[in-house]
Amino acid sequence: MGEGVSIPFMDILSEKFPECQFIVTGILGPNTNAHGPNEFLHIPYTKKFITCLVQIVSQAAALK
Repeated sequence: MGEGVSIPFMDILSEKFPECQFIVTGILGPNTNAHGPNEFLHIPYTKKFITCLVQIVSQAAALK
């Protein structure tokens, strides 16, 4: 969406390290309100997301 500081920061990183690949995520679970007074990290959802991400990255690394 191009909001916040992460998008410009990732552009700076990609210019500095052109050979690197980056994964940018924004984890929002149920009933969260990003950048609002009740912003929080939903731990059960985050654990599931990290598990999936590790599996995808591990499988990609095995292909090389």
